[in-house]
Amino acid sequence: MNNEQRTLILQRLAAALARRRLVAPARIALDVIAPLGFLAGQAAQFVHPLVPAGRWHDYVAALSDEQGWSTLQSLVEQCDC
Repeated sequence: MNNEQRTLILQRLAAALARRRLVAPARIALDVIAPLGFLAGQAAQFVHPLVPAGRWHDYVAALSDEQGWSTLQSLVEQCDC
């Protein structure tokens, strides 16, 4: 997965959080997870085979490393709430 694909997938996830008015809880959760970005990425890699194919599979793949988590955090912070 290249950076453009990752960013596109995470933009869709951030937009879905904004539509559901979950930006504030997402910010809190991402702030808590930020210091544990490596472990969160490893957890995402662990559940990757357990997640059915589809958009959730894409989300897990995009969050499989620290860069994905930091990208999602910056996208959520840019959302207007």
